[in-house]
Amino acid sequence: MNTKRNVLYKTLGMVLLTAGLSALSACEKSDTRSAGIMSAQSMGVAFAGENKSDAVLSGEELYTRHCQVCHSMRPPAKSAPPILGLASRFRTVYGNKDDAVAAMVSFMKAPDAANTSLGPQAIERFGLMPAMSMPEDELEKVSGWLWDQYDPDFKPRGGCR
Repeated sequence: MNTKRNVLYKTLGMVLLTAGLSALSACEKSDTRSAGIMSAQSMGVAFAGENKSDAVLSGEELYTRHCQVCHSMRPPAKSAPPILGLASRFRTVYGNKDDAVAAMVSFMKAPDAANTSLGPQAIERFGLMPAMSMPEDELEKVSGWLWDQYDPDFKPRGGCR
């Protein structure tokens, strides 16, 4: 009698263990980023993205790789103005993409308080960014992407217009 009961308990335990592991695996796959856990499959995707050379990255991917650490997309600001504020400001100052991109590239290559389109309040608040050592075509690509992020409904704070 005890032997049958032990077999039953072991079988039931294995079923519960299998079900639990399956549920855990399903949760891991559905929420790997927020839990900080990565499955082998999601790690492979991450590694594949990291192996792309910057030359083949989109403007958004360049932003994610090089700019996002300082520039959030929208307020609150990190250590530099948010992208939506920058896009709004460059639209106001330049009015056309070619001139705005040229100004952004020039500034990113050699940041200078006298050569900024943002105004003195931005320099006072954030300081000057470091010079970007990216190739010019990549600076143009990320600047073009930034221009395209313009949102007419975004209202900048702090008098940046």
